[in-house]
Amino acid sequence: MKKFILLIILSTSIISTHAQNDPRAVKLLNQVTAKLKSYKNIQAEFKYALTNKKAGVKSETKGKVFIQGNKFHANYMGIDDIYDGKKRYQIIHENEEINISVHKDDDAFTPDKIFTFYEKGYRKLWDIKQKIKGRNIQYIKLIPKDSKSPESYILLGIDMQNKNIYNVIVKEKDGSIITFEFTKFLTNQILPQKLFEFNKSKYKDYYINELD
Repeated sequence: MKKFILLIILSTSIISTHAQNDPRAVKLLNQVTAKLKSYKNIQAEFKYALTNKKAGVKSETKGKVFIQGNKFHANYMGIDDIYDGKKRYQIIHENEEINISVHKDDDAFTPDKIFTFYEKGYRKLWDIKQKIKGRNIQYIKLIPKDSKSPESYILLGIDMQNKNIYNVIVKEKDGSIITFEFTKFLTNQILPQKLFEFNKSKYKDYYINELD
């Protein structure tokens, strides 16, 4: 009888595991992760859009991100966001202000995670496939495991030809829709080291806020 009960528990556990993630989605995302880890560095340009019909919000902007090892430099919405491997510098040009902090691995979302955020905290489901601009894009639906997350779900579009991320569509519980579309994606480029360094002398008139 005990063996029978144990078998039922194990079977239920296996079914529950499969219900959490679609094996096809896991396999594809593992391929994407492996491809990303093979690059020495990444240089990408993207379009960002935020819409919320109920709130009457609609905004669009463009950005760039450079990632090399554990360092990054992103430019978006008038901000230069730099991490030199030790500290993070957020340079807000409009306010002439610089926030300096220790970059933590548990930060909710930072530029270096733009291509890897899906690895933890989500159920992974197989979704629709679409042909966009001549590319076969397979979508993976990410469901937050944390019920308190502001996101209802995320659609992660994978280019099936090169196994790179094509776009990200975030549906939030308040009705907001956030989209990232990568318009340029280069890898293994020769990037100057100063790209990931903060030069204080360039910002003499800026207010510096040491957060840590």
